[in-house]
Amino acid sequence: MTDSITLAILASVREKLRQDLPSIEVDLFPDNPATYRFMHAVGAVLIGYQGSDYEMTDDTHAIVQTRKLTFSLTVFGRGVHHDKGAIALLDKVRAVITGFRPKHCNKIHLVSERYLHQDGGAWQYELKIRIETQSVEVCQPDNRPKVVQVHTRRPFDPLNSTLKKKTP
Repeated sequence: MTDSITLAILASVREKLRQDLPSIEVDLFPDNPATYRFMHAVGAVLIGYQGSDYEMTDDTHAIVQTRKLTFSLTVFGRGVHHDKGAIALLDKVRAVITGFRPKHCNKIHLVSERYLHQDGGAWQYELKIRIETQSVEVCQPDNRPKVVQVHTRRPFDPLNSTLKKKTP
C-alpha cells in the first residue's frame, strides 16, 4: 500500500478496468511515453494523472478543501468502425468507469473525450474523467496553555474571594 492518495486512486481505477475488461491491456501511463508501443491484439487503456483543482477552504480550524482530480484514459484500438474497434472499446471503458467509486472519493464522472491519433490502423482516443475527494491539512498538536478554570460574574455580584486583583 502507498501513502500517496493519488497513486492509490490510479491503482484502484486500473484494477476496476482490468477486472471488468480482461480481454484488453490496462496499465498506468509509462514514465517514458515515447517508448510505449501498442502491441496488444485487441486494445489497451493507459491511465494518466492530469492534475487537480481545489475549491476554496471550508471555514474550520484546519484547512479542508475539495480536490477535483482529472485523469486521462487513453484508449487504443485496432480499427475503428467494428465491434472490437477503438470506438466500441471507448464505449466499454466509459460504461465501466462511469459511477465507479474509488476508496475515499466520490463517484467518477466524465469530463470529455476526443480523437487523438491514428497510425497504421491503430486508433487512439482520450477519455477524461474527474474524481472528487477532500484534501485535509495534517495538523500539529496545539501546545498553547489551556484554560483550566473560568470564573464568571455579573456586574453587581461580589468579587470572588479566591481571585487576587492585578497590581499595576
